[in-house]
Amino acid sequence: MGGTTFIRWLLDNDLVDEINLFTYPLILGQGMRLFPETGPDKALELVASRSTAGGVIIQAYRPTGRPQYRTATMESTETRR
Repeated sequence: MGGTTFIRWLLDNDLVDEINLFTYPLILGQGMRLFPETGPDKALELVASRSTAGGVIIQAYRPTGRPQYRTATMESTETRR
């Protein structure tokens, strides 16, 4: 509950235990972004995922701190297959 300003404040102050993301099968052309274009990156761990008969995808994520970045190579993508 609350607006995007409040959600951003909670994220910036590490006060979020879990994010439930609902992805609806439609495209809206405008609106305020939930996550800002600037600021610190945050890593998220997927803890649950399901979809509804209407095509809504529901995903639950937990913050896990700062992300660890690696450079993708052809070898790393081929071993995942």
